[in-house]
Amino acid sequence: MKKIIAGVIGALVVVGAGAGLWIFLDSSAAAASVGKVKISATQVDGTVKAIIAERKTVSTTGMQLAVGPALNAEALNFYIISTLLAQTAAANNVTVTEAQVKTRSAAILTQQGSAAKLKLGEVSSSIASKDFPGYVREILYVEGLTALVEKQGTAAANSSTAVQDLVRQLAIKAGVKVNAKYGTWDATQVTVVPPGTASSTTPTPAPTK
Repeated sequence: MKKIIAGVIGALVVVGAGAGLWIFLDSSAAAASVGKVKISATQVDGTVKAIIAERKTVSTTGMQLAVGPALNAEALNFYIISTLLAQTAAANNVTVTEAQVKTRSAAILTQQGSAAKLKLGEVSSSIASKDFPGYVREILYVEGLTALVEKQGTAAANSSTAVQDLVRQLAIKAGVKVNAKYGTWDATQVTVVPPGTASSTTPTPAPTK
């Protein structure tokens, strides 16, 4: 499921597991901001804790699961990308309704075959069940933006790049700031890079007025 979005905006990538302890950051601090939108560490920690708890309910044998700083970065990335996609969609008059989210969620459940198989998919993609509707909303935003750029004349083969560019430009305009405890913001790849991991760019600065 996460790969559907990753293939379009290059942001939601499952990081390979590595050695280390689970890390919970100070929940009193802000984790990141997208323009005027603040993302709290409490939100991110809630997602991380939910993911870890749900991993204990299924067999994770053979799964490559992010841990420690990589998992924290993934969880924060979910909130940042959700915000960026919502703002990009709004700026381009693309809307997604709750009814659409429920319909697609039901379709994904049917496609998976059972709630148990859906749970395995969520765990393998480091998606907390409570955040699943948010990921479905992201998919619908991406599809809506893809339809938009294609209607405007972009070839289907280039639509993924066009949508990624829309999201990237909005991120630059809004300004994305990430608490250094979570890593840095890679403006080119539109993703949070965990601490100690090489990034292709420096964090996106807030626009000057």
